[in-house]
Amino acid sequence: MLQVPPSTTPTAGSWRPVSLREAGLLMLIAFLATGVSWFLRSDGLSLTADPIGYELELAAPLIQVDPALALYDEGDYLFVDARPSLTDEFQTIPGAFFISEDSFDDDLLGYFDFMGPEDRFILFGDGNLLPISNIAARMKERGYENLFILKGGLAAWRAAGGEISMRTGDGS
Repeated sequence: MLQVPPSTTPTAGSWRPVSLREAGLLMLIAFLATGVSWFLRSDGLSLTADPIGYELELAAPLIQVDPALALYDEGDYLFVDARPSLTDEFQTIPGAFFISEDSFDDDLLGYFDFMGPEDRFILFGDGNLLPISNIAARMKERGYENLFILKGGLAAWRAAGGEISMRTGDGS
């Protein structure tokens, strides 16, 4: 007669420790395989933006400082300071108009009597192109087509020897 040893017969609850160990082992293998694959794979995207691969689409073309200085001297272009509303004393290009993103409509309305869509503009700011491009896009929506954005902003203008004047937030 054949007898089955009692140790080979599963009992209620005896599967849990074995199953948990196997599940834990499988999870460890999966984590290790994932970690190794991440370590060995080549990077799809770098963590820093490569200026050659990424180009900001602006609402108006950029203009270098030297041509902008020449156009300023000729007096053919109006300069627009597109920085956020300034309250204290600050530097700007002499004769520049102020149009801010926050108060765009009111600012544009204030200059409506002597600034029209047929005029030519160079917009500048603190070097951040996105808010200036937004203002240029809004000006284009209202019919202003002759727009340029000063590359490097006021800092580049100052570095190139461009004329600077002090103004206060109240316009004086």
